[in-house]
Amino acid sequence: MENIFNPQTRENLGYYAEKEITPISANKILCYAAGSFLVGKTLKAAGKSSAGSFIGKLVLPLLALGFYRKLTDTSESKLKQNEEENKEQQINQYDSNEL
Repeated sequence: MENIFNPQTRENLGYYAEKEITPISANKILCYAAGSFLVGKTLKAAGKSSAGSFIGKLVLPLLALGFYRKLTDTSESKLKQNEEENKEQQINQYDSNEL
């Protein structure tokens, strides 16, 4: 039986998606969402209804992706900060025990 959690198999596509999205910051994704909203509304106002609708449909997925990235980035940074604080506390306790 093959391991479906192996990142090299086709069953675990989230691994590759996360690898591809990682270089793009959350703020850029949110700016792209705002830009696609403005371009979509402008195209609809100019009479290009189908093109404006197509561009406007990109807003919600970009917003969801941007907020997800912002949420995971903040939780990862908090985890790293907590780990550093724990290491400092352990070092301080070790130093105080030696005295």
